[in-house]
Amino acid sequence: MQCVKTQSRLSMSSLSSLAKCGCGAGFHSVNVSAASSGQVSGCKQRGVFNDTLKTFGNLPAGSGSLNGSIVEDLPTSFLGGSVSYPNSGCSIAGYEMLDNHEGPGSVEEEEIKVKLKFFFLNPMEKYRLTRKIPWKLCLQILKAIIVTAQLFVYADYRHSHTSYYTNQAITMDHLFIKDWDQSREIQGSDTGKLAVYRQSDFYKFVDFAISGWASVEKNSFGPFFRNSSLGFCVEHYRAANITRDLLFSLDTQLVEHCIYLQKEQWNKMDNSQEWLRGENFTVPWQALERLYLNFSLTSTSLRSFGPDPGPDCFKFMTRITFDNTDHDSQISISLDVKSARIQCSSQTAVTPCSAYSQLIMSHNDLVIILCSSSLILCLRSLLRAELLKYEAEFFLERNYGLSLTSSEKLEFLNLWYVAISVNDCLIIAGSAIKLLLELKTTGEDYWDMCSLMLGSGNFLVWFGLLRYLGFFKTYNVLILTMKGAVPNMCRFMVCAAMLYTGFVFAGWSVLGPHHSKFDSLMSTSECLFSLINGDDMYATFDLIHFHESPSVWVYSRVYLYTFIGLFIYLVLSLLISIIMDTYEVVKIYYNHGFPQSRLEYFFSSADVDSPSGLCSGKSSLERLCSIIRRAWNFSNHDGYEELD
Repeated sequence: MQCVKTQSRLSMSSLSSLAKCGCGAGFHSVNVSAASSGQVSGCKQRGVFNDTLKTFGNLPAGSGSLNGSIVEDLPTSFLGGSVSYPNSGCSIAGYEMLDNHEGPGSVEEEEIKVKLKFFFLNPMEKYRLTRKIPWKLCLQILKAIIVTAQLFVYADYRHSHTSYYTNQAITMDHLFIKDWDQSREIQGSDTGKLAVYRQSDFYKFVDFAISGWASVEKNSFGPFFRNSSLGFCVEHYRAANITRDLLFSLDTQLVEHCIYLQKEQWNKMDNSQEWLRGENFTVPWQALERLYLNFSLTSTSLRSFGPDPGPDCFKFMTRITFDNTDHDSQISISLDVKSARIQCSSQTAVTPCSAYSQLIMSHNDLVIILCSSSLILCLRSLLRAELLKYEAEFFLERNYGLSLTSSEKLEFLNLWYVAISVNDCLIIAGSAIKLLLELKTTGEDYWDMCSLMLGSGNFLVWFGLLRYLGFFKTYNVLILTMKGAVPNMCRFMVCAAMLYTGFVFAGWSVLGPHHSKFDSLMSTSECLFSLINGDDMYATFDLIHFHESPSVWVYSRVYLYTFIGLFIYLVLSLLISIIMDTYEVVKIYYNHGFPQSRLEYFFSSADVDSPSGLCSGKSSLERLCSIIRRAWNFSNHDGYEELD
């Protein structure tokens, strides 16, 4: 009986071990110099592929990838040359070489090389080669136009919807808040806190709010309707008693008590104090934490906030809060309105949908179809890339003992397709929610969720188009600069973030009690970030005065000058220099050529000038099954079979 190797080819380490057993001249192995010159040496030389694995160095990859590894002194067989292993009839231990092994230059190897080379071509190069329309490119451009048009229409409707809510809240401020000042409606105005300082003022505010609630249906311009009773709720400590001698008993557990007022009851009373006495309700002023006035109103808008021309109905859950949590002898007042669209009870004489409204609604269906097609194409490309990665990895491991590194495996993962798949999912979900809102089939207020999905998806759509600008040299230099600079920028930003965090905590703790821009951790961070961009510097210096606290004034000057000098003149300059260094490296690569990775060396000899043979004819499922079957056979078979 004889045992014969049945794998596609013997590894060089196996040949070397057989040679040590006395193989003689029948088995040949090749070294680098011999392979490059076409010579074959005897069994004393070591396997060329085992030596080759130790010569790979980590350098930027070719084709502008700026990552990977470069190969030096690769064997001719790895570059596509042909090396033969003749069967000389070696009789050591009864083993002999089979003639049907798959060596370098085999059909399988050429197919892998062609697939790899074609995979790393860009769509324009593939089009020149195959003359097939790049459907994904055309689809992405069309999708960007259609999705942007959808977002434009949605943003217009959303702005009208939000403006209606805002105007209704301002109206309620005037209807239910005594002595409301219009200057408070200006965002960021410095009108000070709205608060009461005497118990008598508090009852006047409550009387004004209750009177406004009772007369809102007759006295307001808009169609407001009471939808509930008025609730008067007090949240306070369970017990709090303080004497003139500053002796006190305190139970800090919070409890809440509420009473409710109907409109008919108010018509029989003169003021809120009379109502509270009638309900035997006393406000515990010393133990008071918060006090609420709660009620609900409904309203109808005759203006359409979408393609549906019918009116919209809304519910406004209103709360007037008297906040005493600071216990600083003043109670701040605020009015909060939670708005929600509700289903109208009935509608009559509704104007039928116009052609424009029908076009807007069908636009959502078109967007969903386009994004679904794009998602399917991108997922198919990602799947094929993974299959090709496993095919190449299996072939190189079996024939050359070569394992792909993590960076080489990532070359098969197209992050552009991942970004496109994510934006497709976001836009599909956002379009579905938008369609539900426009058709008024849901009572939930999903406007903000829809805005987040459509806005983020549209951003990723335009971000994904950067990939196609990379096909042009001028734009590709900028894209590669950003890509190459990101790792160093991230490392640099980690160091800068530590300094920034230290300044934030120092400014908040020291300057916070004396400066309005540093009164919270978030506002401190926002103030320092504004200073980096040169915003509002003088006001930041001027708001701290020497006579209030000389030591804090001196500290603020040292703190601000140090921060501005360090971050504007040092940190930003170093960040720019990192980007410029990467830009110079990319320019050098463009002038002298990009270093090639191991994979690029491997498939560089492949000929893809002819479109024939680029497609294996196998479906993705067949390729997947083939990979699993070959991997199973390779891992579970010892590589030898007995011959009769």
